[in-house]
Amino acid sequence: MRKQWSVEQIMASLEAEAEEHRRQAEHHAGHEAFHREKRTHHEQEHEALTRRLDAFRAASADALEAVQKRLPPAGPADEGMDIGPASRPRLTRIIKAILDELAPGQSFGPGWLAEEANRRHGARLRHLITPRQISDVLRRMTRQGRLEQIRQGKGRYESRFVRVG
Repeated sequence: MRKQWSVEQIMASLEAEAEEHRRQAEHHAGHEAFHREKRTHHEQEHEALTRRLDAFRAASADALEAVQKRLPPAGPADEGMDIGPASRPRLTRIIKAILDELAPGQSFGPGWLAEEANRRHGARLRHLITPRQISDVLRRMTRQGRLEQIRQGKGRYESRFVRVG
């Protein structure tokens, strides 16, 4: 069963198909322009953010370097040091080792000492050392004349100490 098409029907069918393809081409050309515009915008934003990121990386590296120059040198991790059992470490021995590496006249507080002690020995301890525990040892060392308290601690800030001699 073949259907016979007239010349007019064939021309109308081809014209309709051509019109559809023309509309689709216009449609996609419009999207192409839109996406090209968006691509350009995002490329410009990417370049600007990359420049800012590079500048930030350089500035942060310089700032970190400046801060590290002001910090006391990180001493050895005291790997072979006998700190006592993990459940009851010898805090005085740990604190003395840390204080021996400080520069004369350099002030310190129990918070910093606790962080340093935990950094050096935390893996070998059952519980991390607290600033409160360090404060007890520092007060005893002050009474013995080994340290001098240069600022009394309050609720908003901690005590500060320096080594004597």
